Amino acid sequence: MDKERIAGKLLSLSEKEGASQAEVFALTVKTSSVYIDDNIPKVADLKTEFGIGLKFVLGKQLGFTSSTLLSESPEDVVKRAKSVAHVSSEDPKFVSLPDPKVASGRMDRFFDKPTANAGSPELLEKVMMLVQAAAAKNVSVPNGVLRASSIDFAVHNSLGVRAGSMSTNVFGFFTAKAQDGGVVGEGVQRCWSRDLSKIDFPNLGNKLKSQAMSVLNATAFKENWTGIVAILAPSEGSEMVHQLVGSAASAENVNNRSSPWADKLGSQVAHKGLTVIDDGLSSAGLLSSVVDDEGVPTRKTTLIESGTLRSYIFDSYNAGVSGVSSTGNGLRRDPRDSLGRFSQPASCGVTTLEIPAGTKSLDEIIREVQKGVYIEHFAWPQVDPISGAFSNEARNACIIENGEITAQVKHCLLVGNMYESLTREVVASSDREVHDYCVIPTLAFSDLELVGQ
Repeated sequence: MDKERIAGKLLSLSEKEGASQAEVFALTVKTSSVYIDDNIPKVADLKTEFGIGLKFVLGKQLGFTSSTLLSESPEDVVKRAKSVAHVSSEDPKFVSLPDPKVASGRMDRFFDKPTANAGSPELLEKVMMLVQAAAAKNVSVPNGVLRASSIDFAVHNSLGVRAGSMSTNVFGFFTAKAQDGGVVGEGVQRCWSRDLSKIDFPNLGNKLKSQAMSVLNATAFKENWTGIVAILAPSEGSEMVHQLVGSAASAENVNNRSSPWADKLGSQVAHKGLTVIDDGLSSAGLLSSVVDDEGVPTRKTTLIESGTLRSYIFDSYNAGVSGVSSTGNGLRRDPRDSLGRFSQPASCGVTTLEIPAGTKSLDEIIREVQKGVYIEHFAWPQVDPISGAFSNEARNACIIENGEITAQVKHCLLVGNMYESLTREVVASSDREVHDYCVIPTLAFSDLELVGQ
């Protein structure tokens, strides 16, 4: 469907129906996927989806609805959005939809044509490179998925916003299993990129095999260590950093008084050696686009500079509440899968959290640790964004003693508080990886607890 034409029509119909303001988000997503089952690609599919989200404003009453327009007309959608607005309570905090601003760069700045055109044959070839590299006498790849997407969206609103962006996105998730008698070792690897050709699939397969074999030989940790250094691989550290910083720096949570960083602009919230940036124009970021999902130009926003809280992230709604400008952080899209994202209004969220790389390699960081653990894989890393507390099970970890790895362990808990950890020295490695909402290096945190069985 012609997203520009449809967006314009819905906007015009909304104004005729009496909307004081209106916004149309039109999204086209094409996704090719290949699924692995016991070393064999067994399912391949191609999904193409078009949908619109319509925000209908009557003064301070807001109505939102969405549609694929497959079984109803634009007129039906507008009338439904209007009826939702009529029955909605007034929102005294609502100020306005965003005004138009000029975006920097072409709308296809973050679009890779070969990735957008990649179909099942191309994805299958990449997946088999991984499977063959992971293959060994007692190692298999029991399941996995590789997904390549192209995303094309337009935003029109009644204040004159006419904007959009195109991008591509690749996500892969694979597991490996090593088995020796009744003992099983697990490997897990994820891959992310905007360019399919930039992913080294044989290397991923080798990592999977190495992980699974390592866990096969790992023993359960039996002790209880306090005051240790924990080194987190980018895949695990990124999840914890995003959950905490993404929540604490969100203007929505600040305005709702649910962020521990409310009223702390200009205050020290982290160690002086830590800087965290949200970059909507990141060259590697999976959500990079010239405008956000409200049509506001994206930008680089320094959240934490040398430990000091410099800014929050704002969508247009929360910017209006705070009396400031949006930072281009009104989002609907997701790094893993943007299918169906037209069906919800934009909300305040990070684009790409970036932590600058340090000067030391992982090996150099390990050599400086007297007592600690290097964690390559958690069962499911989680942090309480309000308290900062976490207790995460390590499925694949290495004990470090006197600067050397001395044992491979599993089934132990890393316990601590992320807010407190940020205030102590955080050592970043010289390598960085793309993971979900982050571009992040390996990170070492101090004074944590490792609890064994």
